[in-house]
Amino acid sequence: MAVIELGLVNADGDEPSFEPARRPLGRRDLRWLLAAIVTAASLLTVTGSARPDPQGLAQLWSIPYELGNGAYVLTADSVYVLTQPGQDRLSAYDLRTGELRWSHPGPDDSSRLSGIRAGALLLPAGRTTVMYEDPNGSTVSREFHRDTAAVDTATGRQLWRQPGELIHAVGDRALLTQWNKAGDKVTTFRTVRLRDGRTIWSRPAGDIETWTTETGPGTTAERLVTVTTKGRAEVLDLADGSVVATATFPWRRPSAPDGDFLMVTLDGRQLYLERNEGGQSTVTAYDTETLREQWRTEQAAPGGVYGCGPVVCINGSDATTGHDPATGEVRWQITGSAIGFPLQDGLMLVGDDETGARHRLIDTRTGRQLADLGTATPVWDHQLAGTQYVVAGAQGSNDVTLISRVDRRTGEVLLRGTVSAVLDFGCQSSGDVIVCESMDNRLIVTDVG
Repeated sequence: MAVIELGLVNADGDEPSFEPARRPLGRRDLRWLLAAIVTAASLLTVTGSARPDPQGLAQLWSIPYELGNGAYVLTADSVYVLTQPGQDRLSAYDLRTGELRWSHPGPDDSSRLSGIRAGALLLPAGRTTVMYEDPNGSTVSREFHRDTAAVDTATGRQLWRQPGELIHAVGDRALLTQWNKAGDKVTTFRTVRLRDGRTIWSRPAGDIETWTTETGPGTTAERLVTVTTKGRAEVLDLADGSVVATATFPWRRPSAPDGDFLMVTLDGRQLYLERNEGGQSTVTAYDTETLREQWRTEQAAPGGVYGCGPVVCINGSDATTGHDPATGEVRWQITGSAIGFPLQDGLMLVGDDETGARHRLIDTRTGRQLADLGTATPVWDHQLAGTQYVVAGAQGSNDVTLISRVDRRTGEVLLRGTVSAVLDFGCQSSGDVIVCESMDNRLIVTDVG
């Protein structure tokens, strides 16, 4: 096992997931924001130190791109870019040549791209900022989107625009939520077809206090769970909106606002009810098909429960533990880390501290550390299916970023070359082509093969 110290990278970046924030951003939101960015980083065990590859890098093309005012997403052969400097445009380019395929005015008040499914490019629209008082008496400022738009990836033609904020898209459908005027309460859940926006099913939200569904890359998102202010829980089938199971949870809202919370999390057919109160975190596991309690565990706050491959991970004050999903039995524990970022293929990145600036790669089957990645960060693949590249700032220089390749056979990290300084977590890849947001306000496309 080797320590890779390619440079210094400290920040987070754009979120490529289908999960708009439903509450003020906090510690758990940061974890899932970073998880959405790096979930695809199926890095292999790193067994050798970085060494240079003699072949240089070839920049294929670049376009003006204003940091903070743009967004982009990749497919296998295209780059879709929203809002260029001095414009409000949605444009499609050939990935390798940079040829402009089409360009149209972008939807009103849309600042990001939510992803691509079934030939539809999804965009949040109707951006709204609201302020309200939560049940604990705290003033909340929240930004969300009233509408969702879908654009044909082949032509740029708008397929539909519907009321409702996009929560997740899977297969040929998307789950939308409509909010009340104040923006503090969901009024309606519904699913629509991606190609034409037609409603598949719709259901009033009623007196719900919280809700959850799976939104991570690769998830099937088969269930939606809602809980009312009195603890009445319903599990809905996302395919048709039918009720799968109901039960009443012990639902006493924490009275102290500082660090206390009550939350539900969904991982496959497992539901986790987490209560964080008075410095103690309690997690109770339920079967979604019956809502029968399966097991319960307690640990020191701050807590945080999430699926990580073959186990369910729970954060403590200075450790992350992997539990058997069926029994709750502890399979392993990682000390010195209270932040975990689940990856695909049974892997997980853990942060050495709350900043998440340094990463270690963990095998979630055993809890064994595979590699200390130092400050290197992954380039996430456009399909969220894996990557073979990592990037890091060059030590002693603010103008250069190193791009390295992880050899899937030997685990060695091979330095491919450099590009101009790029935004942290600002790169995506499609095969051997990497697209990055550069610090000099350009979107640069580089062949690293």
